[in-house]
Order: sequence, then structure tokens, then C-alpha cells
Amino acid sequence: MANNANASFKPDILNCEFILFIGAYPGFSGKPMQLIGRKSTAAPVDHKLKFMVIDPVMSGGSVGPGGNAEWVPIKPTADGALIMAIIRWMFENNRINKAFLAAPNLPAAEQAGYFSYTNSTHLVILDPNHPNYRKMLRPNDLGWPGGEEDYVVIDKSSGQLARSSEAEAGELLFTGEVQDKNGRSIKIATSLSLLRESSYKYSIDDYAQACGVCREKIEEIANEFTSHGTKVGIDGMGNLAAANGYSTGVALYLLSALMGSWNLRGGMVNEPPSFSAFTRGPRYDLRTISGAPSRVGIRISRDYPYERTSEYHEKVSKGENPYPSKLPWYPLNQGMDNQAVYSMVNDYPYKTKILFNWMANLFFATPGAAKDEVINQFKNPERIPLIISVDPFMGELTAVADYVIPDTTQYESWGLVSIYGFTGITATTLRWPVVKPPMQEIGPQRYPCFETYVIDVAKRLGLPGFGPNTIRDMDGGSYPLERPEDYFLKALVNVAYDKTPVQDICPGELGLQGLDRVWFNWQQAVKPEEWKKALYVIARGGRFDAYNSDWDGDKQRNAFTEMITIYNEKIATTRNSMNGEFYEGTAYWQPEVFSDGSPVDEVFQPEEWPFKLVNAKAKLRSVSMLANAPVLTDLKRSNQIEVNILDAEALGLKSGTKVRLVSATGGEIKGELLAREGIARGTVSISFGFGHWAYGAAGYQVASQKTKGEAARGAGIMAGKISPMDISFNGVFGLSDLASGAPARNGGRYKILKA
Repeated sequence: MANNANASFKPDILNCEFILFIGAYPGFSGKPMQLIGRKSTAAPVDHKLKFMVIDPVMSGGSVGPGGNAEWVPIKPTADGALIMAIIRWMFENNRINKAFLAAPNLPAAEQAGYFSYTNSTHLVILDPNHPNYRKMLRPNDLGWPGGEEDYVVIDKSSGQLARSSEAEAGELLFTGEVQDKNGRSIKIATSLSLLRESSYKYSIDDYAQACGVCREKIEEIANEFTSHGTKVGIDGMGNLAAANGYSTGVALYLLSALMGSWNLRGGMVNEPPSFSAFTRGPRYDLRTISGAPSRVGIRISRDYPYERTSEYHEKVSKGENPYPSKLPWYPLNQGMDNQAVYSMVNDYPYKTKILFNWMANLFFATPGAAKDEVINQFKNPERIPLIISVDPFMGELTAVADYVIPDTTQYESWGLVSIYGFTGITATTLRWPVVKPPMQEIGPQRYPCFETYVIDVAKRLGLPGFGPNTIRDMDGGSYPLERPEDYFLKALVNVAYDKTPVQDICPGELGLQGLDRVWFNWQQAVKPEEWKKALYVIARGGRFDAYNSDWDGDKQRNAFTEMITIYNEKIATTRNSMNGEFYEGTAYWQPEVFSDGSPVDEVFQPEEWPFKLVNAKAKLRSVSMLANAPVLTDLKRSNQIEVNILDAEALGLKSGTKVRLVSATGGEIKGELLAREGIARGTVSISFGFGHWAYGAAGYQVASQKTKGEAARGAGIMAGKISPMDISFNGVFGLSDLASGAPARNGGRYKILKA
């Protein structure tokens, strides 16, 4: 919940002493799965790492019998209750890092031996009649000079109000009143007080009942987590894909903040930086396009303040209550493909004219989008007049497109990306075409793909930045953008020359790697003196700083030095577009609710609908590992409807029985039951990646050429056909988190009947 929305923290696995994986199963989920699995398996052997995996489904991987790893089953979508219980326990038992939390600014934190700081001591205005209600108290509110980045604390040494930038330590837990510049009282509280108050809203027994983890286990987890100083970490991912995912995510990352473990060896590390690639320099300017048009308007995913829309202002001008909006708005998030799907289906906030799809299979990946009522809207030209899909496969969405552009796969295409967390070294990985695409050339060494299509269409439209003399180097020279390598190789050269340039590749390595006899002819895309440095990076699959170069003693070199917000005023002053109420500014427990605020578990009683859904990751199956990987297919040909063995016995069912899984919000699927012990009670788990109806499972015809399907590719079932829907609307809308718009991939209410 940091001010910098791009900050992404992960545990320093190899130096941590204890990690909570909550909704992230090392080796089965998270990014990158291989690295998490490898490190979390090695660390308990190499040193004293202990970790717990708190998840409704036990997938195996790094957790096994004995050792320092433990699986703790939990009810789906109830992670937030467990986390808030831990936070409450930490306050009750005085197990927070007060020295870290009391530092109101970075210099004070560094003086105390830390390399980040929070706004725990910063004061918040709680007076509803104050013009800055729910904002941080600032010097201007008291008649002092100061700007928007100045805050006010109660100086711990003097007990007086002071600027946060000038105090060495502030009071942590204070609620009371201060006098403003006009002598009027303002009700205020510290950020940490508001977090404590939020955690005290429910008892630990209440939290235990909500999450299905007993009080004794919660206290054991909390005690363990707070017994290792700053050498603790947390990680979560899948638990955020729920109708209460936002509140869970906020609480999750405040756990490590309360321990002061950010930026420290053995604690939480900031996402690793990358070398300059698609930037302005050091060799080529790949960011600036002279005369480029700027984006205007509102994204169709509704990631915009509702109060700034024409719908809101029209209602206000008519004297109407502007709430609720037709569909929810999500100004706290951006670019959500699931919300784009439901905007298109509902013609809101505007009608879709053209859908251009690339690297996405919306029907398969978006919860609820596999329903016929969604797919039929995409097929309807009155709803979406034109669909263009760029895809190497005939995926489910691509199969209903008006135009299909062939694309390349990972071994035939370019890519330069930064690496994910669990390390802090500067690195940029490289993907490059190691084989020729198995497609007809459309020019010398030119093949159909997304980049080629964009270049050709842009040139036909006369857009700036494409064609001859469009890419500039740092000396003012100009170069063409006619083929993908014209762009990607220049980005690769930027990587090679960033900071200290890499060396030239040696002749012996050229032969060893086979780079002296490959099929491509790319040298013309870069300058002669740059080519051997580009090959040096190509040969290594990217550029990577030295192992452990991310540390300066116990401090992470790429430390996150901005303020960690225990209370976030931007969030606290943003309104829910469905009811006009403010979102909470700190962590809180929120059960699943529909958009009208009705709790899912009250609308659909557990007595009738006893199960919640988990859409789990399968180790040996994804959307790109089907029958094209025969060994994997042989190991796992299909998936099942998985439940706890005691739940199956209560229903009078056993493994292998054909059953129907019925959703409370509509729809059902049929499959084979698998009863096992590694599933939390009241949970039904379905592995993702099965149940395709296109993607090679069915045949298709292009012009006169027919391609046969293979039924084996479509084996199994998919949860997306029965994902929970939001019954608050007349139209079709997938259940989503009201603050972030994240899809409810997990949760809802279900029952199992014998087929």
C-alpha cells in the first residue's frame, strides 16, 4: 500500500528466517514459479528458513511431510480475516516494530538502522465537517507554511505538533483533537491508530470463524511471524483474485511493514531494476516519436473517477442522486481486461467499435466470460462490429474474430523484459527468434506477426514513427522501422551500452553458441561497432548484474525509499461509485459482497450452497501446454472436481463419481469427483487450463483449407463457465472487487449433486 503504485515487494527467500505464503504456493503459482520453487526448496536446507503455505488447496511442490514447511488450509476468499487477526494479535501483544514505525521520515529511519519509513505517526483528519476530511493533516491546516508533501506528527520527545520532516520520532498511537489556524478543534488520529482500530473491529475468534483457521493456529502463526525480527517475509497472489481481493492485498503487505522488514536482507526486497531498453538512450531513443498523437478519453475498463464522468454530472444537474453508476468505476486500478469484457458486453461506458486482441484469450482467462451469454454478445456484430485477433493459435476468442492475423510463438519472436521479484539484481532478460517461423515469408526474412502487422498498418495510415528515417540515435542520426528487429535490436543495444558497456563477444564463443551460422541477417539493424556487443547479450539470454550485487551490507541497493502508507489518503478520499461511500484508508476485513453491498454468504446461505470455488494452478498444464506437449498430457490428461474427503463422505460420494457442480449465480458443469485430504473443508477446486472448446480441440476452416481438431485438447472442465456473477445487475457482469475491479476467480457459492 505504498505511494508508489509500481513498487512490488517479494521475500528475500535465501536470507529469510520465516515466510508466510498466503494464496501463493511456491513452485505452483506466483511469478516466476520456477525461481520460487527452487529457492523455497533450497533455503530450508541451506539455512534455518521456515515457511507456511496458507491456501485452500495443497498442491505439493515445496511443502512435504516433516521439515520446515507447513500447509495450513483456509476457507477460500477468507485470507483477509486471517491477516487482520494476525495484525490484531500483534497490537495486543506489543509485537510491532515500534522503532521503525515511529520514524516519520527517511533520515530518521536511516538513523535508526532502516532504509524505508511509514506514515504510521502522521495525523489524519477525522472531522466530517472539515474541508480536508479523511486527508492527512498538513501544516497549512494549522496556519503554518508548507506544501502538499508536508505532514504533521506529534513529536515524541516534546509531545507537541511538528512537521513530519523535522521530527526524529512521532507518537504512534494517538487519537484526539488539535486546534486549527482559526482556533477550532479538529478531530485527528495517527495512521497506526486507525489500523489498530480497524483490526479491533472483530475479535480473533470472529476472524477464526470467518477464515476456518482455529484461534490457536492463528496465534501460533502470529507468534512465529513476529519472532524473527526483520528477517520475515510475506507473499500472495491468487488470493487477490476475489471479490474482496483489494482489502486482502492491503492487509497482506502491511504485515511486513509492521515488522520493518522492507529493503533489508532477509526481509522484503523491492522489484529488481532493469537495464535501459525501450527508453531514450544510451544509444537510441526508442521513447520519443515526433508528432505522435496523445491518448484522449476514458479507457473502456472504467479505471477513471466516476465523479468526472458525463453520467455523474448529468444526474447531478437533474437533481438526482448520482449513485449508483450503471456499472462500477475503478479509479484505483487501470487496464483490467476482465472489466473491458463486461464493458463491451453492456455497451458501457460507450459502445465498442473495434476489438483488437493480442496475447489474450478473454473467453478462457476472464472469469464468467466462457458463459454463452457473453460469447454470444461478442459474436453479435451489432454489439462489436469488428474483431481482429493476432494469435499463433486458434484460441477461443480468436475463433469468433472477423480477421485472424498469424503470430509467432516464444521461440520465433523478440522480447526484452525485466525479471520478477525474489532478487534485487539489475537484469533484463532476452527472448530472440532461434528458429524461423513456420509461415510463408511476406518479404525477405519478414513473417506475419503482431509487430509486422502494426508496422504495416501504421505505414498505410501514415502514422509517425514507422517507416524510413523514424528511429533516432543519440547523435541525431535516423534509421528505419520496417521490421521487428529494427526496433528490438536497438533496444538490445541500449541494454548492452547501459552504464558500463558489455564487452564484444569473442570469436570462440560465436562458434560455441552457433551464432556464426544462424539463419538470420540482422546486422543492418544496428551499427557495425554495436553488433558484437549485441551478440554478447544474445549469447547470455540477456544482461545480468553479478549475483548478490543487489546488497550493500544488509541494505538493498535498489531500496524503495518512498513513504509506505499505513493510511492512504488517495484511497480514503475515493468514493465507491455504487453507493457513494468512501473506501477505507487502511487495512480491513471485508467478506465477499455483490455490487449493491449484499454479502454473498447472506444472499446464498452456506446450508444450501456449502462450497466456495478455487480456480487452482495445475503444475503440468497451462493454456500453452496442451497436446503440443505429449509427455505432459500423458501425465495429466484431464482435471477433476476436487473436494475434501470428509465433504465427499458427507455427500455420500467418492472419487470417480460423475457429479454436477452448480453455481448459485447460474450455470453448472459436469465432471469426475476427486476426494482427497489436501483440500480445505467447504472448498471445491478446479485446475485451470482444461476444458478448451477451441485451441485445437475443434476443427476450423480458413478459405478452402480445413484443419482437423483433436478432442484430447479439450479434455476436462473449466471453472470460467460457472464463475460467480454479480446478481446486482440486470445485464451480464462478473463478480468483481468493488475497489480494484479484480475478477472473482475464487469464491462464490456452489453445491455438488450426483450427475
